[in-house]
Amino acid sequence: MTSVARHPMTPTVPPEVISDIYSPDEIAVLFDVVRRKGPWRLIAAQHFATAEEYLAVSGPKNPDLKSKLTLSDLLTPTFRSYLGNFGIAYEDEVHDLYFSRKMLNMIKSIHGAKYATPQSFLFNLRAPAHSYDAGHFDGSSWRGINSNNSPLWLISIMAKSGLFDEWEVKSGQVIAYYYNSDIDGGFTYWPEGPDLPPKRVPAPFWNNGFLTNNEKMFHRGEASGPRGRRTIPDLQLNSLISGEGDNEWVIRNDGTEIARYEDDEMRFLFHYSAHVFDDLADVKRYVEHTDDLTVEKALGMILDDLKRRGKPVPESSDPMNDSGFIAALSSRYAMAPSEYPVEAPLDVPTPR
Repeated sequence: MTSVARHPMTPTVPPEVISDIYSPDEIAVLFDVVRRKGPWRLIAAQHFATAEEYLAVSGPKNPDLKSKLTLSDLLTPTFRSYLGNFGIAYEDEVHDLYFSRKMLNMIKSIHGAKYATPQSFLFNLRAPAHSYDAGHFDGSSWRGINSNNSPLWLISIMAKSGLFDEWEVKSGQVIAYYYNSDIDGGFTYWPEGPDLPPKRVPAPFWNNGFLTNNEKMFHRGEASGPRGRRTIPDLQLNSLISGEGDNEWVIRNDGTEIARYEDDEMRFLFHYSAHVFDDLADVKRYVEHTDDLTVEKALGMILDDLKRRGKPVPESSDPMNDSGFIAALSSRYAMAPSEYPVEAPLDVPTPR
């Protein structure tokens, strides 16, 4: 009997569509924090320094090598901040939500795990936007290396390489979407791996989403909002968004307004993630750092793997900031979806 190899970017179990994730009172608390406590920064400004770093995480399967993009060409008005992280609730109002037994039990159920600890609790808010994200997976975690202490481009390449399962920290996510419009804005995901057809949940959303293992599944938020308002010519890395009044959102550059939107044009998500452990020995390895990876060891393993495969990459004197080195590693471990829903095609960026 012939067995079919499981793609490394396939979730432990298929994602489960869930509804009524938060109570009305909890929704009010969450949106109150987002509206009152800004301004908030672009996701790209928090995680990427160059186009090569972005493309290592969210680049297409067959990029146009003749089109030299900069990070500015890839910007969309998608902003992010954190309600909690590292096992600490950042806002008093969300303390009980961050340590929610309901959320932790849901995520433990994905892996049949015995123990869990909350990790990142973040929110994204997006004005009308294109989606240049060709599909990505959330930042994986290994003992010693995670998205809190290492760049996302390295996290992505490590996950694609399949070299680090021995150090993997299991995780899961509960993601709630809020987009009160049916103008595009759905969610595309590849539960059987990026080489097979995707599935899609269309908008509108309100307090529904997924129980999922997004660190092992390619997915993307689709373009959203009025199609004629998806480009902001003055958007730049230091652009900030903040709530204005009861139902508006304003994007500014150094205090100067460049765009304004109403609630129904905006797309929001709240993304809760936890780490889970099979037993106390697993917990102790994680907490006591007795078997951690280092960035140096990870890069060494990657370079050794490429040599064995006959695809060597020269070492760099500044590997964490060398865009040519990052692009070379990314191309060696290139992996991205090959098919998109007809209703949600991939937007193609062009140089400004």
